[in-house]
Amino acid sequence: MDKKVRVHKLRPQNESQLTTDLQKLQDELSQLRVAKIAGGTANKLGKIKLVRKSIAKYLTVINEKRRSAVKSEFKGKSLKPLDIRIKKTRAIRRKLTKKQRSAVLQRIQKVRDNFGLRKYALRA
Repeated sequence: MDKKVRVHKLRPQNESQLTTDLQKLQDELSQLRVAKIAGGTANKLGKIKLVRKSIAKYLTVINEKRRSAVKSEFKGKSLKPLDIRIKKTRAIRRKLTKKQRSAVLQRIQKVRDNFGLRKYALRA
């Protein structure tokens, strides 16, 4: 891998192709690290960073594909894995839904219906 890896070119590839390329990159990185210890050239030492970044990009694309597959599998279901659920904040997640907030006991609803809000006007 001499050139920078472009993520938009990785996205159309299938997962098996990505994993084989990733394995090649990991092998190359281990060879470069051996060359570093053995006193390799400056060219090889500078390449380590490029290969590490490429590995990160491959792993990112693979994880994105897996997450999107799991998301589509659980779409519309009431129970979802924790890492698929919406993050937000703890307080927002525990907040009552609109239906729960507007729920009223039957007795209180009857009182409201029978004795509505009275309006008063003062004579000046």
